[in-house]
Amino acid sequence: MGQKAVILELDVGNSRIKWRRMSADRSETLSRGINLDEDEFFVEQGNYGVPSRFLMGSVADKRLTKRISKWSETQWSISPLEAQVRRVCGGVKINYADVTRLGVDRWLAMLGAFERSKGPCIVIDSGTAFTLDILNEDGMHLGGYILPGLWLMKESLTCKTGIRLEAKTLEPCLDLGNSTDEAVVNGGLAALVALIEKKMEELSKSGCDPKVYLTGGDADFFVRQMDFPALELDMDLVLDGLRIACVALGDSR
Repeated sequence: MGQKAVILELDVGNSRIKWRRMSADRSETLSRGINLDEDEFFVEQGNYGVPSRFLMGSVADKRLTKRISKWSETQWSISPLEAQVRRVCGGVKINYADVTRLGVDRWLAMLGAFERSKGPCIVIDSGTAFTLDILNEDGMHLGGYILPGLWLMKESLTCKTGIRLEAKTLEPCLDLGNSTDEAVVNGGLAALVALIEKKMEELSKSGCDPKVYLTGGDADFFVRQMDFPALELDMDLVLDGLRIACVALGDSR
């Protein structure tokens, strides 16, 4: 019996590599993981067979992307199909004058979200950076925000001021801080939650009832602190968008 056909999907971010292996018909997730660097990814993938297809979306340094591609070509004799931002794809329309200036991770998350919502939505990716993008009912990208993520907010304060945090790990919440550590960590979350709530309120006042999708390493913090029926945590938005993008690029096998 021949080897089972497998699709490897890879999301290469600023601080980690997220991947999953899917059955050829995408009806089943066979395995998934998160690696902190490419060497860890290479070692882990050595435990699995050669994929029939390899799809990749990357916002990392081009040298890293090229290294992953070279490794794949050497070890598996296949080259990854890398997603590139397109002005129109999967019902999503990008309004940037230069679409290449839009991060592919933001774009892929929007593709994944719009496939689910089929209507207006707010797409939030909270990782090293915090991004918020808005799509209208027609899939038009109305614009977005890029801010430091929770970790970067904390780091900027400790690096650029005299503030020194004592707690190594402290889960953020919306309570007022009763220590410098709590004030810094909770303040970052409060600022980002306020932005989300403001955009939701603005859209609601305009007669729009958007769904809100959250993804990224810190997304769970927001879900635990926000109580909105339209709020949905989806950690696979980018990888699902990768599938849509690569089909549009001609990978319809």
